[in-house]
Amino acid sequence: MDTNIAAWMIAGGPRVEDPHAQREREQLHAFRESRRVERPSLLNRIRGISRPRQTELDLVCCPA
Repeated sequence: MDTNIAAWMIAGGPRVEDPHAQREREQLHAFRESRRVERPSLLNRIRGISRPRQTELDLVCCPA
């Protein structure tokens, strides 16, 4: 038996997808993608914690 046909049969054969389910899945993917972009990565958060804060000079009040 052809491996593609066997894989197709194991996966459940033809699927008739509900348009509502497809729209929900697309919106969920878009939502997850937007959440991933907004949040900094774990590595960047760790770098931010371990990096010492540099104090910014306020040039208005400092004697020149």
